[in-house]
Order: sequence, then C-alpha cells, then structure tokens
Amino acid sequence: MSIPLAHLPKVETAISPWVRKWLPFLSEQVATWVTDGAHRVRAGFGPILQAGAAAATAYVIGRHIFGHSNPFFAGLAAWVCLGFSFERELRRVAEIAVGVTIGVTVADIIVRFIGSGWWQIGTILVLSASFARFVDRGKLLTTQAGSQSIIIAGLAGAVSGGPYGRAGDAAIGSAVALIFTILTPYQPAKAARKKTAAAIMTLSSTASLLASGLRKGYNLETLDNALSTARNSESLLNSVVDQATSVRKQIHWTVNRKYEQQWLGFEQRDRMVEQAMQSLRVLARRMRFDAAYATEEKSTWFADILDQYAAACRSFAQDTKAGSSLNYDRAELTAVAHNLIADPINDTVVSTGAALFRAVIVDTLKAAGASQAEADAALGVYPGSPSSAVTGELEYAPAS
Repeated sequence: MSIPLAHLPKVETAISPWVRKWLPFLSEQVATWVTDGAHRVRAGFGPILQAGAAAATAYVIGRHIFGHSNPFFAGLAAWVCLGFSFERELRRVAEIAVGVTIGVTVADIIVRFIGSGWWQIGTILVLSASFARFVDRGKLLTTQAGSQSIIIAGLAGAVSGGPYGRAGDAAIGSAVALIFTILTPYQPAKAARKKTAAAIMTLSSTASLLASGLRKGYNLETLDNALSTARNSESLLNSVVDQATSVRKQIHWTVNRKYEQQWLGFEQRDRMVEQAMQSLRVLARRMRFDAAYATEEKSTWFADILDQYAAACRSFAQDTKAGSSLNYDRAELTAVAHNLIADPINDTVVSTGAALFRAVIVDTLKAAGASQAEADAALGVYPGSPSSAVTGELEYAPAS
C-alpha cells in the first residue's frame, strides 16, 4: 500500500524528531561497538593465530603421520585446549587435554558396543564424567570429558578414523596444544605493571582522603570515604597478587622460565603493596575512631605528611606502569619517612596515627624495591632497636 504524495510531508515531520534524537545515539553506539571489537581482535589475534597453527599442525600429524583420513578431532582438541588467550596456565591446558582425550576415548569404546541414541548419550556422559572425576579433581577435566563424549555419541562413526581413531586424534591435538603452551613466548609484564600501578594509586587516593579529613578537623564523612576506598580496593589488590603468582607458576615449565625470578620480584612487590593498604586501612579505622578525641594540634602537619605520601605514590604508580627506574620514588618515600620522624609530637591522637603510618611507609618502601634495612633506616630504626620488630622481616630483590 503506497502513501499518497500529499501525506509525505506529514510523515516526514513525524519521523524527523525521532531521527534527530536517536540517529546520533545509534551512530555513537555503532562506533563504540566497532572500536571495542577492533580492540578485542588486536588483543586476541596473536593467541588465535597460534591456536590456528596448532590445529593445523595437529591435523597434519594425524593425517600424514598416523594415516587418519579426516583427523577432525585433532584440530578440535588443539583449539579447545589453547583458546584465544595467551593466559594459558600449563595445568589448565593439561586438564583440558586430558579431559578431551578421556571423553573421546571412553565414548568411542562405549559407542562401539551400545551404539548411538538418546539413552546412549546420557549413559556415555555419566560414565565419561565419572571416570574423569576419578582420574583428577580438576573441574575443566570433567567438563571437557563430558562435552567431548556427547559429541562422539552424536557423531557415532561418521567422522575421523572410525572407532578408536578419534581418541588418537584427540590425544594428538592435546599433545600439540601442550607443546605450543610450553614453547609459547608469554611474559605479560606490561599488563601486570598496569594493574599494579592501579593498586598503588589506591594507596594515593586513600592517603589523600585521610589528609583531607584531617584538614577539615577529622571530618567523619571524608574519613568514611577514605575507609571505603581502602576496603573497596581489596579485590583489586588480591587480583594483582594472584596474577603475579599465577604467571610465575605458569612460566616455570615453559621457555619463559628465565623470567621466573623477575616475576618472583613482581609477586613480592605486589604483596608489599597489599600489605601497605592493609596498614593504611588500619590507620583509617583508627582515625575514624579518634575523631571524637582529636584536637587541632599537629593535625595539619600530619595531613601534610599524608599528602606528601600520596604524591610519592602517584609517582611510584606512574613509574611502575612505564617500567621505569624506581630510584626517584624510593627517594621520595624516604623523604616522607624523614619528615615523619623529624619533629616531636605532643598530641596523643596524632602521635598514634603517625605510629601506625610508619608501617605504611615501610611496606611501600619495600614495594618500591628498598630492603628491610633501608626501610627501617629511613625511619631511624636500626638492627637491635625495639622498633625493628614492627616492620617485619620479608626481604626480596627489587622488582625494577
């Protein structure tokens, strides 16, 4: 049904406001989607390319070395094991590899005797998954064993080299995936530095809020914001430590093992950042409690110390993200420590906060690569003095 020409202006008038309102929004959304998609492709293209090479290699081995006419499961197993990310923990890849092989093997054997159908699929899944749970506690192993057994039961003998041939293909693909994982250059230091820098920035933002709260006369709202910032950073700090630990363990059995000591330094640095935040959280809670008893004496001085520390942490975060030398940052943090102990404090409330802040300074200095002795000396603490017990004894090589 056509619209009369006389009515076209009215239709255009009705549609134009909608177009003017939604077209810019839709254009912006499409542009964002395209940009995000291109970013995901760039980030994943390397590991996807490697997975494609592994799948092709597994197929070639299955066909030309083992003589299987269509080693479909060799390529499939390689892809399932490797995926599209460089974060290929060897145990995870091994779990998937064993699970794929178990699922295909058990299903192949059972299908040969009971055939394929609705009840066979259920039976094969139960048996394959149960056997996988018996072999190992890994969740991925059991999941892949069940998934592959269903595929086998559904395909019956139509693909690959017939009964038992598919199990061989799965083993080939899994073995190729493991070899690629071991030989893959993977050292995500840039991403780890970026994440650690974000964690260090939470130290800076928390200290800034505490300083602001002091300048406002122990303002409860500002101190509560500081405490919330410290508490909300816990998941980030945990993930930073977990990432460094995971990568260190992952590269131990790969060609990247030469970086293991470096990642040990990263891991210990991140633990010190986490410990500094725990100490800062204790300080924030104490300051929140002390608000009822605080006086103006020395509170501005302590606020200046906290602001100086926040600025040093911002510089520390920037240099960590860039992978630059941390010498300047250690010097800045040392200056904060010197200022902290330079003047006697008569105010009981402020002196309590300053005492708690000493642990924050020590932990942050150690995160920046200072030794225990250097961190203690910055606060005028030397071996044998009573204060040395407060700072702990964890030593590690500088991460940068």
